[in-house]
Amino acid sequence: MHKGLKIKLARISKGLTQEELAEKIDKTRPLVSSIEQSGQGNYYTLKKICEVLELDIETLENELNEPAKGYNGLNANSLQKENNRLEKELQLYQELCESQKETILSLKAQVKLLQTQIHIKK
Repeated sequence: MHKGLKIKLARISKGLTQEELAEKIDKTRPLVSSIEQSGQGNYYTLKKICEVLELDIETLENELNEPAKGYNGLNANSLQKENNRLEKELQLYQELCESQKETILSLKAQVKLLQTQIHIKK
């Protein structure tokens, strides 16, 4: 699998954005993006990334020539991890939507109450 893709999947599985990863390694977001796209980077930068993402740099380097597996070079384990992450994210969005619905209903009730109070005062 492509080294950059391994880094990207590890970053996503940790719930980090490129910007957050860049901050943790004292680099820029465009550099992180470039590394994820090309798989190329300074050894020390890659080492810092591996430390933050809890990856073994030697394994990352050695697996560079590993044959691609599965869909777009992703192996089943990586796909399952990404699927699990997306399911958790979906659940959070659903919970957020429910919370927002409750807030909207509460605000509508407050508006009706205020309208009633204003009408009574007239």
